Amino acid sequence: MPDLTNETNTEAPLESSYRVAVIGAGLAGVSAANALLSSGRFDASDVCVLEAQSRIGGRVQTKSFSDSLPVNVEVGAAWIHGTGGNPFAKLAQKFGISFKEISPRNPWLHPGSCPNFVIFDDSRELSEQQTKESWEQQERLMRKFQELARFQELDHSTDRQEKPLSAVADHLIASDQELVETMGGAKKAREKVDLFLRLIEAWMGLTADDLNLDAFIETDLMGDDPGAHCIVPAGMERFIDHLSEPLHDVIHTNVSVASINYDSPDGVVIECNDGRRVTADRVIVATSLGLLQSGKLHFQPDLPVVKKGAIKRSKMGQYMKVLVQFPEVFWPKHIRFMAQLKKSPSDPSDRRIYFPLVFNYDFAKGVPILEGVLIGDNASAISAEFTDEEIAHALFLQMQDTFGPDIPEPVGHFITRMSGLSAPIAVSPCGIYLMIQTSYKKQWQIACFSRGKRQMPSTKAHFKQPTSRDLKQQRKS
Repeated sequence: MPDLTNETNTEAPLESSYRVAVIGAGLAGVSAANALLSSGRFDASDVCVLEAQSRIGGRVQTKSFSDSLPVNVEVGAAWIHGTGGNPFAKLAQKFGISFKEISPRNPWLHPGSCPNFVIFDDSRELSEQQTKESWEQQERLMRKFQELARFQELDHSTDRQEKPLSAVADHLIASDQELVETMGGAKKAREKVDLFLRLIEAWMGLTADDLNLDAFIETDLMGDDPGAHCIVPAGMERFIDHLSEPLHDVIHTNVSVASINYDSPDGVVIECNDGRRVTADRVIVATSLGLLQSGKLHFQPDLPVVKKGAIKRSKMGQYMKVLVQFPEVFWPKHIRFMAQLKKSPSDPSDRRIYFPLVFNYDFAKGVPILEGVLIGDNASAISAEFTDEEIAHALFLQMQDTFGPDIPEPVGHFITRMSGLSAPIAVSPCGIYLMIQTSYKKQWQIACFSRGKRQMPSTKAHFKQPTSRDLKQQRKS
């Protein structure tokens, strides 16, 4: 990635006036500035991008696992979630960036589509037929959620209370005898439904207690594009590299914005924390959700109530990656994902850290690494309570439960903490997905906007259910 820090003294000086100012140099901000210059209607001198941190890219950040094993690891965004109609696919073709397909469909919501997505019941790997039946049961559960979601959508009663997804699942296990019988009885149904919920959580970035049926109106695509789900072997930062290439004199790092006055006779007036002032005809706000929610970025006049409400209700899904390196591959090399049907015992204490899903880096990148994931509030709690070494050791203990006590000890680890992508000014966790809290379906409105001189775009509330395309745009925010 180009070095765009102020310390290098290679940036163009920040002028006092521009046609367009972009706040934030994450993927959204860099893409917006690139599009402005590519349109032919703006010169580099017409546009500035103000970034509070010393690096650009936001949650797109590729690092080496270690000095001794320089394989690319994505600290934040890591996947191309469907190649059909995905703008990343077009960019990849334009920039010569290759993908590696992991699954022909979404492996978290439709695991039966993913080859070699295996299930372990303690140390026993389910047979191919048992696995096939389990994933068919998962699809049946998804259809149940969809049926209930569509029925709920028709219920316009004022006293209707929306239950969390976990409670809906409990109700199905207690009341839907046909569903329970297809899963082998109540005990097995509980274990399998718990696993299926963990996969949904891994996709959503929130626990089942924070989700409800609103997101299940459509289950074929839930925020992803059709087609293959892929990784980028060269690293997701390559997109930032290419998009920012013509922006070297446009991006200004280490510039923290304090306020945006969009009702000034001088146009839009941007006050920086270091005392500098920038005016612009128009401004595009592409900051992190965390910064918007913190109140540290002030708007004059205050934002309309509907936009403030949308920002308040939005939530970043948290997704903590735990990568553990072993001296050799001791697990079946053909596995892409492995799911654990049963939770490991809770003694000793670090066994409370349970990884329902593990990704095989030997298949993905040819290195002896396993990646476990922790989701939502559970990830926050574990991040606060345990050290990196304890978290990595917990994954090792779980692998001992699965493959036996004689597996080799880990030789390295890489863990993405909640603050892994943030300087204090960014006020944004190492979350990856922007989710709208589902209890506010009828007040849903995307919390991104741009500002054009003194004409605020329409702030009329959209009383509608998010479509798949809406959810997709949220995930890319």
